[in-house]
Amino acid sequence: MKIASGRAKNKPINNRNMGKNYPHNIALEVNSKFAVAGTSLSGFCTGEFGVGASLYFTGTECTKVVYTSSSSGSIGYPRESYSTSNIVRSIIRLEWSKSPSVASFRFHIPDQLPSSMYHKDGNGSYCCVSYQLKLQLGREIVEVVPIRIISKPSSPCNPPLPYLEEHVRRRIMLMCCIPRGSI
Repeated sequence: MKIASGRAKNKPINNRNMGKNYPHNIALEVNSKFAVAGTSLSGFCTGEFGVGASLYFTGTECTKVVYTSSSSGSIGYPRESYSTSNIVRSIIRLEWSKSPSVASFRFHIPDQLPSSMYHKDGNGSYCCVSYQLKLQLGREIVEVVPIRIISKPSSPCNPPLPYLEEHVRRRIMLMCCIPRGSI
């Protein structure tokens, strides 16, 4: 079994705030950085944890939209709009071994998660769906491992049914009596 790790042991942590109060020999390792929604993911944590170690599985959707705003014939001004929302946040139970410095885990990934993705257009807009395992000691996140999720295929027994709504033509009237066309 190939083991994927958040970072190599004894390497410095890139984020200035991450792991500053804890030893750098803490590692979070998973059996695969890829998983299908509805399956299980397992791995282990090693290091000097002490009390208060928590493992989380999180999923986030983030977007940035760049657009032009103008009012009553004036020149448009570039604007940006950001949005971030949580898709999933699960606490994963750690199984402590006989050694206080090793804890294993196994958890079920929810069935209905969307696939991991990232898209950026030429205007600076982007959208992404990302998932991570986060090891937290006390209030500090000390290790993060990105996980790529592939959404679960739909069942062949229940294929999607096409839905077509008939177009309804409506007349547009000005002041209730002057015809202006139809849509």
